[in-house]
Amino acid sequence: MYSTSYQINIERQDIVLRFRRDAIDEAALARFLDYLELESIRRQSQLTEKQATDLASEIDKAVWASLKTSFLKA
Repeated sequence: MYSTSYQINIERQDIVLRFRRDAIDEAALARFLDYLELESIRRQSQLTEKQATDLASEIDKAVWASLKTSFLKA
């Protein structure tokens, strides 16, 4: 019979997840927690798809503007 290797408790506004330290490596746990944080931000976001696309384009242009001299010096 399969038994779960984790325990979930809801405590007021917190979710407490317990599992054995050797069940997952720290890098994988960090990636999982980053995913949860980004998912929370996504759910709360009121950006439309067009606004997100426009913002991504602005970021791409700003990054290229700051890096292009490094690439074009060669």
